[in-house]
Amino acid sequence: MRLQILCVMSMTAVTLAAAPSVRALPPAPAPQIELFISGSSAQDEALENLIRLASGIAGAPAMCEPGTLDIYRGLLKGTANRVFYCRTSREVTGVAPGQRLAIYKSSGGSGEGVGPVAAGTPLPFLDLAKLPPAAACQHGQLVRATTDFAPYTNHTSCDDAAKLAHPRAGLSDVNPELVGAAHAPLTVRPQNQIVWGLPVSKNLRNALQTIQGLVKSSVPHDDPLRDSEEAMPSLSRAQVAALFSGALKSWDDFYDSNGSPLTQSSLLAPGPPRDPDAAGASPGAYRPDAATGGTVYICRRIEASGTQAAYEVHYLRSRCESDAPAFVVPNDGSSLTTGGDVRRLVRLPKPAGSVFAGVGTADVRDCLDAHAEFNRWAVGLLSTENVGNNGNRKFRYVKVDGVAPTLLNAYLGRWPHVTEQSMQWRKSYDPELATTPEGHVLSFVANNLGLPRVISALNSGFVHSWGQGGYLAPATSNFPAPKPPVTADELRVNPVGGLSLSLGRLDDCHEPIVVRRTQL
Repeated sequence: MRLQILCVMSMTAVTLAAAPSVRALPPAPAPQIELFISGSSAQDEALENLIRLASGIAGAPAMCEPGTLDIYRGLLKGTANRVFYCRTSREVTGVAPGQRLAIYKSSGGSGEGVGPVAAGTPLPFLDLAKLPPAAACQHGQLVRATTDFAPYTNHTSCDDAAKLAHPRAGLSDVNPELVGAAHAPLTVRPQNQIVWGLPVSKNLRNALQTIQGLVKSSVPHDDPLRDSEEAMPSLSRAQVAALFSGALKSWDDFYDSNGSPLTQSSLLAPGPPRDPDAAGASPGAYRPDAATGGTVYICRRIEASGTQAAYEVHYLRSRCESDAPAFVVPNDGSSLTTGGDVRRLVRLPKPAGSVFAGVGTADVRDCLDAHAEFNRWAVGLLSTENVGNNGNRKFRYVKVDGVAPTLLNAYLGRWPHVTEQSMQWRKSYDPELATTPEGHVLSFVANNLGLPRVISALNSGFVHSWGQGGYLAPATSNFPAPKPPVTADELRVNPVGGLSLSLGRLDDCHEPIVVRRTQL
């Protein structure tokens, strides 16, 4: 059991000597090993869950000694940051057990995981020596253990405590060339395959269900029937491309089975119930706001985001073909390079524009939620590791060309929106991977993010009512593939992919190719 006391006046943590297992809140004592990683926010959950793995799981070594992990979370100029602070286990080759380890992660998008790493440019990271006095940051809250994950103390609101440091490694959702940064001096290691979805505001999902004859408008918004795979509405890939390119700007460019413009469809209820979020509220499907609801709202990411690149490549061939149509740009005051504040730009009765750009994954979720709050219909960009709810994550996924974004459909080649993520570091650092404590820790992360047993543990948090989302080990890895007939349950245990984008070299511009035995 750990005991922590904070001296508020000096802002210095004091270690109690009552028991050998007691350790202080940083910065006393300071970490002995530090690793700074920048880049993709879509990979944050994978990295966090790898570090949180419980000991004793076959094929999934635990980095941290049980009961020693603290996670600090905060915003630095709008960019999500976190620090994982623990004592090392015996599983990290080359590192003595019990070492104080801090892994810092800045989540400014995939471009941040390429350019600054290649150029050696310092970035802001959370500073454990400057934690703000907020109790939620200083003391934290215990998160209990699960079957796969060890307990940890969660510290939130650690905002604006910044220090500059050079990122040793970076994470990207796509190969480095696609995020427009220098990459020649980098060692690039393919990691996981991530399965992307097509998220929309929940009110749009509900309306499409009724328009397509899947669920009656009177069914309450929170009825479990709405969240089944059979009830998922669908858009075609060409229709999605039209939305993302701006070729279609109004929902009334779509019409229902009677030929009526979508927002005026008689199949939908005229308007929402008094409290659309109340349990059992009916009707669950209704027309959007009369003043703003006809507009197609887009919740996208900044230009350097690998998530953004993944959607541009898949739906428009942007970044791969010079004459491909461009993705719609922000027009509400948010920026292609620095993003914007959802509360100031989107969570309004009448936003200034229809396209919002966010720095991280959370911005897209908040953007979709804000549009749903004001009964506007919006489309966003999220990987299937994001799971909606009926509270503060009021987004839902829809099918594309009649196919749901499940791991099984991705394995079989039916859902082709998959990219292979990468981890990279400067080539000049290669010798240190086997000679320094920091290098050993980086090697551990790079070698274990893609292990099927590790991915299986990660995917346990990405279960949707319509199927399993999350990650797959690359099909070109040496891991044994699931035995046919492949099922969703088997992929949960052995999540090895059936598609490849790295035949020859990692390149997410390639069309995914089925390289495993597949089912018709």
